[in-house]
Amino acid sequence: MSRAMRPLLAVGQPCCSSAAVSRRAAAGSRSYSASARLTDHPSSSASLAPARHPQQARRRYGQPLPHTHPHLFPHRLSLEARADLAPLDPHGNIQVAHDELTPGIPASEYEDRRRRLMDRLPERSIVVCMAGRVKSMSGNIFYRFRQDSNFLYLTGFQEPDAAVVLEKDSSSRGYKMTMFVQDRDEANETWNGPRSGIDGATDVFGADEAYAMDPSTFLNHLKDVLPRSNHIYVEPSPTPTVPRMSSRASKMPSILNFLSPPSPTPYDMLPKKADFEAMVKLLGDPVKSQRLSPTLDKLRLRKSTNELRLMRRAGRIGSEAMIQTMEFVRPGMVESALQSRFEASCSLAGAQRPAYVPVVASGSNALTIHYVNNDDVCRAGDMVCMDAGCELDGYVSDITRAFPVNSDGKFSGPQADLYEAVLRVLRSCTALVSQSQAYTLAELHRRSVEMLAAELRALGFDLRPGVLEREIYPHALSHWLGMDLHDTPSVERTTRLEEGMCLSVEPAVYCSEHTSGVPKAFWGMGIRIEDDVAVGQQGNIVLNAECPRERVDVEAACSRFLEGVKLKSTSDRRRDAPVFI
Repeated sequence: MSRAMRPLLAVGQPCCSSAAVSRRAAAGSRSYSASARLTDHPSSSASLAPARHPQQARRRYGQPLPHTHPHLFPHRLSLEARADLAPLDPHGNIQVAHDELTPGIPASEYEDRRRRLMDRLPERSIVVCMAGRVKSMSGNIFYRFRQDSNFLYLTGFQEPDAAVVLEKDSSSRGYKMTMFVQDRDEANETWNGPRSGIDGATDVFGADEAYAMDPSTFLNHLKDVLPRSNHIYVEPSPTPTVPRMSSRASKMPSILNFLSPPSPTPYDMLPKKADFEAMVKLLGDPVKSQRLSPTLDKLRLRKSTNELRLMRRAGRIGSEAMIQTMEFVRPGMVESALQSRFEASCSLAGAQRPAYVPVVASGSNALTIHYVNNDDVCRAGDMVCMDAGCELDGYVSDITRAFPVNSDGKFSGPQADLYEAVLRVLRSCTALVSQSQAYTLAELHRRSVEMLAAELRALGFDLRPGVLEREIYPHALSHWLGMDLHDTPSVERTTRLEEGMCLSVEPAVYCSEHTSGVPKAFWGMGIRIEDDVAVGQQGNIVLNAECPRERVDVEAACSRFLEGVKLKSTSDRRRDAPVFI
């Protein structure tokens, strides 16, 4: 790790909310065997807040916690150690990070996030943030649940059909936290697993008060607290389903929504139209209400040390999966086989889900930027443009590589020339990513256009003005990255880069034979190369540093000769980036 990069690693370092939290954090390295009985472990809730009843020390909650899933909460060494996991103790047991509420993020950091949010808001402010809802695939068959990112960022709570209300006050904490969660239900939990319940919301997740998520109870609480506020911060729900469509909706429902209503929204928990209308009226007050995202996105934009560690691990998992996919590809394979290979590798490494539907575009399919059919055959002599990533413990990676489909794993001459041109643009743009150089996403994109134009002219492209941006390179170079693939969307592209921000860098070319001025040798080629980059004070960290991008390294991987080969791109970058973050 270079000396210049060290300031980045301290960005957003969570501060403890109290002396008690500090003591808990200091005691967070006690040792446990992952195979030991749960009764052998002290309760995680005891390390976060006093348990109400002794039996709580033994029961499971609605999501993994250090005392129920110690293998998911290993104690990690400091960044300067250049290693990830703490060594086993003398008895061969893993050391568990008991202060963590979700893997990699301690309870004190969630407390700090809420306090920093409330500190930004004016007096007599209230925040209402809704959890995600389970979405049905067909009948009672549901998709795997993913928590709403804003709700997860503020609470660490992973269960659906919940809400958090934060009221700014003059207490030592600075705010009051009230949670509405699904109550414990033995019959339901027999089918669907344990819930944290009301006591879990207070004892584990830090709520001052908690109630069962009953729509009437929730509505009555809002009727009680919202009139006392001058400022209400809430994220508007997507268009409600038609049976409870509000007369205050600003847009008329479409025929598509009428025949096929959108997935459930938080407001759909209200069974009565009158209650629904009352909720919309309370939260839609044009004088008091405003969107939560613009304020919260500014906090989410700069990542803490713990967040950067998680994104680095997600980048490493995605990189290893991409390498295995390059080694796996052969002429005659269906694109979906490469998708399966990538996703299986990520899952085996601990990722919970893909970050998005991957693009596996062979041949001219790569001219479609968001090609996700992935049902064509990879033919000898073609390239595959693969855009894929994983989500690990709430944070995503986003990696794109183009690689050849050949028995010898080599690019053809024109493929190699065009690949090298795009790669040079990627390297040059990545070098501009630092706080000291103070670029914006918009300015980085403009520089990438200028660089790419020069590279293509050298290859014989004769493009009319505007063709490059309209047809050959029609998307932006970068987007913000974090808990979501397109993270913090309310943050303007004219925002100056600052330490701790994370972004994609992805120059590309799409060479259609119908585009005037494109040499015939390049017709049908689509090449995009994408890295995930964390902004430092003087430099940056490539979060997916293990993924080959130099042409010789890509060819080595596709030739199945990666083992024992010193990768130029990876070895160079490892001198400037810690192995683990």
